[in-house]
Amino acid sequence: MLQKHSRQGHIAGSSRRSALNRRKGSIFVEYLLLLTIVGLGGLVGIAEVRAALHNELIQLAAAINAITPP
Repeated sequence: MLQKHSRQGHIAGSSRRSALNRRKGSIFVEYLLLLTIVGLGGLVGIAEVRAALHNELIQLAAAINAITPP
């Protein structure tokens, strides 16, 4: 009888640990998805800044070329 009680306690503790591990796993997946979205947003933002800077430098080069010495 005593063994049966301790087994049930062990099973209950095991299921609590299992639920905690599942919760930790789901939190990890949520953070992973969040970091993926933020990382992709950062890459897209950097690409847009690069394109805008390139266009500005091309316009500056054209303006400098347009200056003719007297």
